[in-house]
Amino acid sequence: MSRDFASRIGTDLRDRPGEIAARTARSSTVVAPPAVAARAHGDYGAAMVTLRLATPADVGRVTTTFHRAFTDDPVLRWFFVDDDEYATVAPVAMRNMARRFLATDTLWCTDDAVAIACWVPPGRPEVEAETEAIDHPAWRLARFASMGVMRAEHTPDEPHWYLNVLATHPDWQRQGHAGALMAQVFEIADDMGLPCYLETETEVNVAYYRHHGFEVRSEWDLSVGDDIGPHMWGMLRPVR
Repeated sequence: MSRDFASRIGTDLRDRPGEIAARTARSSTVVAPPAVAARAHGDYGAAMVTLRLATPADVGRVTTTFHRAFTDDPVLRWFFVDDDEYATVAPVAMRNMARRFLATDTLWCTDDAVAIACWVPPGRPEVEAETEAIDHPAWRLARFASMGVMRAEHTPDEPHWYLNVLATHPDWQRQGHAGALMAQVFEIADDMGLPCYLETETEVNVAYYRHHGFEVRSEWDLSVGDDIGPHMWGMLRPVR
């Protein structure tokens, strides 16, 4: 997110990244240690699943889960329209994203990384991470820019936890893994007295996130000139 957006968050948390990290680490120690057993409630009943923070060794599996889960995602396919580019270029972008979440210790996963939750901590601190270069065409860069503008316009001003990516590998969906992963940060956010925020792009997802305590706060269409892209919903989960 741009520096302009970061300034909109306010100076309360933005100017104290060390304090944010410390508070997050203290909460994570209680709620999300290196590995924690949680009960996942899916369509096939309840089962225990091991959840943990991801490590650099997980980047490959995290990318595979991300890529497979978002094959039909309206926004990702607006960015990567061609099937060949989705198969070859999108995974590079996803690996880059995974490394950025690792830099803030906010990428949670099941022990085998078949489900992932990538969060941005309060204040959305800027991080440095090793990334692979991608030569995006001008039209895709324009679509990225549109996404950035609309996100900045619709993101809450108050500090919050931002769920940027929630994904379960298709072979492991509907078993409650994603809900169990979200619950890890819900508890951290509630302990900090902060809401959680996300964007989504399908009505099915809106219903799913409502089931987990989120409510729609705004809607918009992505566009670049006459090029109308996907419809999106911004959703907020208040503090419990």
